[in-house]
Amino acid sequence: MPETARDYRSTLNLPKTDFPMRAELPKREPDRVRWWAEQGTYRKRLAANTGGSPFILHDGPPYANGELHMGHFLNRILKDALVKIHLLDGRYADFIPGWDMHGLPIERETLKHLGLRSHHEIDPLELREQCKQRALSWLDRQRDSMLRMGCFGHFDDPYMTIVPAYEGAIVETLADLAEAGQTYKGLRPTQWCVYDETALADAEIEYKEQTSHQIYIRFPGTPAQRADVLARAGAEIPGQERLSVLCWTTTPWSMPGVVGLAFAADAAYGIYRVERAGAQSELLVLAIDRAADVFALVPGVRATLLAELPGSALVGASLRHSFMDRDVLLVDAPYVELDTGTGAVTTAPGSGPDDFETGARFGLPTLVPIDARGVFDEGAGPYAGLQVFDANPHIVEGLRAGGMLWYAAAYEHSYPHCWRCKNPVIYRATAQWFLAMDANGLRRTIEQQLPDVKWLPSWGETRMTQIVDNHPEWCLSRQRVWGTPIPAVVCEDCGESTLDPAVARNAAARFRKDGAGVWWTEPVEAFLPAGWTCPKCGGAKVRKESNIVDIWFESGVSWRAVIADRVGTFPADAFLEGSDQYRGWFRSNLITAVATKGAPPYRQVISTGWVVDQDGRAMHKSAGNYIGADEAMQKYGADVLRLWVASTEFTGDIRLGASTLENVANVYKNLRFRLRFLLGLIAGLTPEALVPRAEMEPLDRLALASLDAFAAEVVEHYRAFRLHDAYIAIQRFDKEDLSGFYADVLKDRLYSSAPDAKRRRSAQSALFEIFRTMSVLLAPILSFTAEEAWQHLQPELRGEAGSVFDVAFPHSETGVEAACVQMGKPLRLPDDDLAVWNELKQLRGQVASSEGVRDFQLDASVDVQQPFYERFVALGDNLREALVVSALRGVTPSANGSSSVALVPAAGEKCQRCWKYLPLGSDPAHPTLCEPCAGIVRELEAQGAAR
Repeated sequence: MPETARDYRSTLNLPKTDFPMRAELPKREPDRVRWWAEQGTYRKRLAANTGGSPFILHDGPPYANGELHMGHFLNRILKDALVKIHLLDGRYADFIPGWDMHGLPIERETLKHLGLRSHHEIDPLELREQCKQRALSWLDRQRDSMLRMGCFGHFDDPYMTIVPAYEGAIVETLADLAEAGQTYKGLRPTQWCVYDETALADAEIEYKEQTSHQIYIRFPGTPAQRADVLARAGAEIPGQERLSVLCWTTTPWSMPGVVGLAFAADAAYGIYRVERAGAQSELLVLAIDRAADVFALVPGVRATLLAELPGSALVGASLRHSFMDRDVLLVDAPYVELDTGTGAVTTAPGSGPDDFETGARFGLPTLVPIDARGVFDEGAGPYAGLQVFDANPHIVEGLRAGGMLWYAAAYEHSYPHCWRCKNPVIYRATAQWFLAMDANGLRRTIEQQLPDVKWLPSWGETRMTQIVDNHPEWCLSRQRVWGTPIPAVVCEDCGESTLDPAVARNAAARFRKDGAGVWWTEPVEAFLPAGWTCPKCGGAKVRKESNIVDIWFESGVSWRAVIADRVGTFPADAFLEGSDQYRGWFRSNLITAVATKGAPPYRQVISTGWVVDQDGRAMHKSAGNYIGADEAMQKYGADVLRLWVASTEFTGDIRLGASTLENVANVYKNLRFRLRFLLGLIAGLTPEALVPRAEMEPLDRLALASLDAFAAEVVEHYRAFRLHDAYIAIQRFDKEDLSGFYADVLKDRLYSSAPDAKRRRSAQSALFEIFRTMSVLLAPILSFTAEEAWQHLQPELRGEAGSVFDVAFPHSETGVEAACVQMGKPLRLPDDDLAVWNELKQLRGQVASSEGVRDFQLDASVDVQQPFYERFVALGDNLREALVVSALRGVTPSANGSSSVALVPAAGEKCQRCWKYLPLGSDPAHPTLCEPCAGIVRELEAQGAAR
């Protein structure tokens, strides 16, 4: 052998590709967004799928009033993946993104932008125009962010709740509901934001812990009232001691509106003589079960039980208000509890729904001494002019000064807050428009149809049932400017408010033509049918109401404005939003659709959890753990973040932090390297050189059987929208089948064979099919990377598929059968290709785990399970190749029913070109090469000389 060995690397077929290993996603991805737009990639594929079964994912509209955060990113990528999955599956996935552009979120943001504190500081029409422009500007910014995420859809033609056609659909739905008798206007307590000066629906409320005042208050009786209460107890208590009922409340601000005291009808109450040093004795009425705890609150109290009576015996009696000049009626109510307080609670029908129902039952007046700003009027007596929450300590001190306060303390509890301004709300009785959930049996009909919907996760059905069951009505009206008006009119003669279907339909027609702003600019006569009169009194003089509709109602008719009117179908295949939308958008669409269409607006509801930080904490800018979507994409690239979304179990809360993204980034690097490796291995392959599967080497056919199984499994997971399972399957195939086995065993054939050898072209053809399948299966998740890799494929191999999104998911019955095997289901036949493939992997694992000498330093003989014996013999040199050894000494049937490999050191010497241990020196010109390599080198040298 010569002293200096020749370098034969130039004669090897080493991988070649321009596909860069360094992703540089933040730099490259924006160019790809522009390329997709220029190429019309989404519309081209959608057009190609014309005739395929439709798949309609209906987009829940985000508010156009701020930058997008990682919760938005999760939402958009899940939707985008779902659209792309069905697009690549051959379905007509027509996705129309949308924006909710009316309502307080935009109005508040616009006022802040204008430097105004209140909507009273600007003309309503000017505010509407400013809100519109502000919403449109935010839409543009949010749309750019969504496109930067790699999202597909009609982003150049989205739906918007502010366009005339949509506003018309809103009012047409109101007309349908009014015609069906589903709406009414009534004086009822609604949750009221005193900062935004409007009624709120349940979906606009969030609960936070708050410290309030809990107070125990005396309501004293006159001598006559004292005698009445004692008579009801059948007691004679001589003397002139004052008798009072001791009540409990956590809302001192409601005291000016109290007109009753509520008791538990079946509870036992006692009349106690209460004595304290330095104070006159008195008689107090409270629940016997609460007496010990209540009296223990004040030191030095001696209490003696003088008489007992049931709560029902007190009903109908009256006492004096603790500071207002009026009597209060004693009533019973089912909500009075005995585990806290005194067993008696204040009743203010204008300040709470339960109180209102009790007041209606007993004919109590509904007092509302609070204006829209939450300021007490003269009806609050000494507290007029105070804001309700500011008044709390003043009321407590006033009760103490008047001798009416028994005890006061701080009270920690969950309290409703406005989800927009984050301030506490109050209940305030006002005349509002409501949708009655029990009219026409609507609530029952909805609940009967919920099982027909597919829920992911499955507990969504229970959640929705509970929400529908617990909400007997829906407050539709809001007292703001930026929204779609409720086209109701008020009779100037009798004051009756009417939502007439004919008036509403006239308004809807005008709104569709000119937009909802005409309600403010046109006279009322423009909307009235000829000869219209008040249905109550027959009066002809009317004025327009100024309420707008709840924005949850606006987005809640999107099934009509978008799916039915624009897409021309019903229902949508799927709705996908965060789990908070069970009481929001999921619910509002459900109610309006069933009420007017008779069926749910969706076949499936998919809900997600919240994005939280690495420690499970909610993300907030103030906490320093907030991540903006644009900021994250600029740092990591959209594809790494898209892969993070796919890696999550998104139906629960999803953690996001540096360590999580580092792990995902490593997975991304592996997948990117695999695409790059495949591109390098198939370099030089042409359509003419492709080998049909039936003519491939046996090992290559087995590899494609494994590919079929993998593809079928991933497609099955995709169709069920199990992204996490697809993510795991992709990693498993990459690690166990591709990089851990097939790509490794092919290196000898690919690198050292003659460039045009059929065995090499067979391997390349199989790898091309793997690359093609991997690319299209990764496309819904790693959209940018899959497209980038596809564009680095030889144009002649891309063919008419100019984009990876022009490629279809593989559909193979053989692959489906193979998937059953891979997922642990019984083999259909013992000689199934996939079973042979898995047996080969197991034997290769034995070789790879051998100690000392490795791979080509070894020769092998194989004992194989009887069912696979003939298949293994038929593999020929492919079996040696699969084991990555230099020689195969034989294949024998296993005597013990299991397969194994016996290894011995290889004979011969190491070939300097292929590294196998074989006899060398057959060609004196190439003494360090084996005979096959020497022949290949001679041929290459001859070709070079000819050129």
